[in-house]
Amino acid sequence: MSSLPLKPIRDLLARDCPFHISDTAIVALRDALESIIHQVGHESLEQFERLNSNRKRQGLRRLKRLNAWVIEKAAQKIINGSAISSMGSQPAMIGNLGDIVHKYENVTKPNTTDDLMEVV
Repeated sequence: MSSLPLKPIRDLLARDCPFHISDTAIVALRDALESIIHQVGHESLEQFERLNSNRKRQGLRRLKRLNAWVIEKAAQKIINGSAISSMGSQPAMIGNLGDIVHKYENVTKPNTTDDLMEVV
């Protein structure tokens, strides 16, 4: 049983959508939102425990209430994590290919001849 009402979801989606929105689309969006909220809740608990362990190491008291900072960090991790994983295969060994041209070029010292010490 879902706890999010459909009317506010429809209203939020209709703000930017000039087309008619089907009921199945609203239900699918509600289910997706509930899944995201569940993931953010799970990740925020992990972030909150990390925050409290860091506070304990610093000699500060433990927090008892989940704060906005933890929720924002968890939401960022969930949203950015899915964006990064959907970029396709990105091998870690590929470096910046734009620097190959300047790799062997001596930029700080000009080429000089030994006998005349003039710039060539």
